[in-house]
Amino acid sequence: MSKNRTSRFIPVIVAISIVAGILIGTFYANHFSGNKLGIINTSSNKLNALLRIIDDQYVDTVNMGELVEDAMPQILGELDPHSSYIPAKDLEAVNSDLKGSFSGIGIQFTIQQDTIHVNSVIQGGPSEKVGLMAGDRIIEVDDSAFVGKIVTNYESMKRLKGPKGSAVKLGVSAREKKRLYTSPLFVVTYR
Repeated sequence: MSKNRTSRFIPVIVAISIVAGILIGTFYANHFSGNKLGIINTSSNKLNALLRIIDDQYVDTVNMGELVEDAMPQILGELDPHSSYIPAKDLEAVNSDLKGSFSGIGIQFTIQQDTIHVNSVIQGGPSEKVGLMAGDRIIEVDDSAFVGKIVTNYESMKRLKGPKGSAVKLGVSAREKKRLYTSPLFVVTYR
């Protein structure tokens, strides 16, 4: 009889344990997350409310899709120079990098202090052939200054790649004084 009585209480004990586990887990999740989810929801609710007000009450007709597309780069631009929004119409070009359907100048680079710094030059590539070296900084692309906030990973890749056989003109600041260029401009042909 005592086994039968014990068997009846097992489902109750399991149910109480599950409820207690859920309550303890919820407490710790809210405690350690810093309630960030609430902040995000509050901010996104403000943006949604603003868009609804514009759509409903603004005096002129507004293309809400275009407004959101124009706002996205501005929002991400507030983060850092390396965060950027890629519109759907440009996504195919960005994805071509992953498929290998582009030609580059043959360097690996990082962006430091809003300038492209050459980390390494790919052996046998077009940049090695014109004398570009690790430590050089690219400061011009096709006769236009390319420094400052405009220098993002997306923009750099866009300007430093092209169809095979085409050329790009680079303005370079040399790393070594002994390698002073008579003209700091190189014409690099994509391979």
